Amino acid sequence: MPFIALIKKEIFRFSSIWVQTILGPLATALLYQLIFGHQLSSVSTGIAHINYATYLIPGLVIMQVLLNSFGNSSSSLIQSKYTGNIIFILMAPISNWSMYAAYLVSSIIRGIAVGTAVYLGIVWFGTFELQHLWAVFYFAFMGAAITGGLGMIAGIVCEKFDQLAGFQSFVMVPLIYLSGIFFNIQHFDPLWKKLAMLDPFLYIVDGFRYGFIGAANFDIMYGALFVLIFAIIANGIGFGLLKRGVKFKH
Repeated sequence: MPFIALIKKEIFRFSSIWVQTILGPLATALLYQLIFGHQLSSVSTGIAHINYATYLIPGLVIMQVLLNSFGNSSSSLIQSKYTGNIIFILMAPISNWSMYAAYLVSSIIRGIAVGTAVYLGIVWFGTFELQHLWAVFYFAFMGAAITGGLGMIAGIVCEKFDQLAGFQSFVMVPLIYLSGIFFNIQHFDPLWKKLAMLDPFLYIVDGFRYGFIGAANFDIMYGALFVLIFAIIANGIGFGLLKRGVKFKH
């Protein structure tokens, strides 16, 4: 089946350079944990009995899930367009839906794989037990699905690597750093707090952290519904662009 073949191709693509795609994010997370977790150990998390090092771990894990899921779909499409081998995928007997789903599934797999590796690498810095496993899986999956969809949008719309870098700088980075990965949103200034509450990544991070420490800033069911709706919207836009062939099928 072309669908399965494309998924296998994408998995092989990122797993064949595992030093870059797996160890790289792990090293980055370790540095964040060593620097922030140690230097800011006295920072209040706003949650009783949870120190900053423990609070930071879920944020670092989900950050790598989001970044790597986005990076997989966006970089694969840009690279295929740049090298010209996208024509072979377009000529294959595969529907638009199957093609989109294959890229999305492989992006989710990469995001979850990297997140798992990061978790296993930095979990020793914290002191907690997983409180709600369903929340960990749900928000990790939905987060990867959202950023995989955003990666599809970026990969289709952007024609060059520098355009993709611009998308990352002006869309992904603000969304990630306003999501409460490093600090409790309750400590934000009122203006930044209002802006952050429009960020879908905020509810992904909050829900994912809830799965680890059992405490959340927002109603967990509201957050679960919010990210589900945003995932549908993001992937609906991405699939629509693919189907129409915007800057893609020439």
